[in-house]
Amino acid sequence: MNVNLDCVPCFMQQALKTARIATDDERKQEEILRETAGLLNRVSYECTPPEIAHQVHEIVRRISGNEDPYREVKLHDNKLALDLYPWLKQQVRKSDDPLYTAVKLAVAGNIIDYGVNQSFNVEETIERVLGMDFALDAMDEFRKDLAKAEEIYYLADNAGEIVFDRVLIDEFKNKRIILVVKGGPIINDATMEDVETAGLSDKVDVDYMGNGMPGTGPERTDPLFLQKLRDADLVLSKGQGNFEGLNEQDYIYFLLMAKCPLIARHIGVEVGDIVFTRGFRR
Repeated sequence: MNVNLDCVPCFMQQALKTARIATDDERKQEEILRETAGLLNRVSYECTPPEIAHQVHEIVRRISGNEDPYREVKLHDNKLALDLYPWLKQQVRKSDDPLYTAVKLAVAGNIIDYGVNQSFNVEETIERVLGMDFALDAMDEFRKDLAKAEEIYYLADNAGEIVFDRVLIDEFKNKRIILVVKGGPIINDATMEDVETAGLSDKVDVDYMGNGMPGTGPERTDPLFLQKLRDADLVLSKGQGNFEGLNEQDYIYFLLMAKCPLIARHIGVEVGDIVFTRGFRR
């Protein structure tokens, strides 16, 4: 999925928001915005949004000197989600269809996204999601593939949300789970620290995806990374960023909440809809 003109103001807003979190120095904030504007002036719109987002956040980190601006936010969101975890597990246990309920809860956790939202109500979102249908629903097909799979690649999205992922991963009994997180901080994306905080260290193997900086792992579009995904029995991808970068890979199951009008339009759903679909070319 390529960048659209409407992405440009979104990148500027994201740069300003993150700059203000990263540093109180207004001169540095201005420098971040000016350099971001220069980047957007020269970058190819054949890129995917995550590729540009990586460059924007590299600018923020470099100029502010803050390697992880959202660290405190992530700690807060992990605690919030962990406090909810026993209740989330109870919803699954009392459900007539535990797997389906766990999938619903995993997508409800996708509301925790500072790349799109300034604020959100997690409890309200859970209640709403449990009472609604998927706008696109690949659940039946997923069940069949899950029954045959021995190894699942699970592409995580955000901190806090990763606790909701744990609820779903708990339902993947007797499967090897390779959980893919960012190899370095970017926005509130989940990293190895969040895997440990969420209590997933002894439940999954971990692989890494890059945050745009050298040594943090391959990009989503790296041929070797894509080959790992193709070789897996089953691939489940969380969130809009992974969808933007990988949506043409038709063997991947994508689980997300449509929070961006452009992504909603690309998928063919409304903003606020929940989506469970395989990849497609459009």
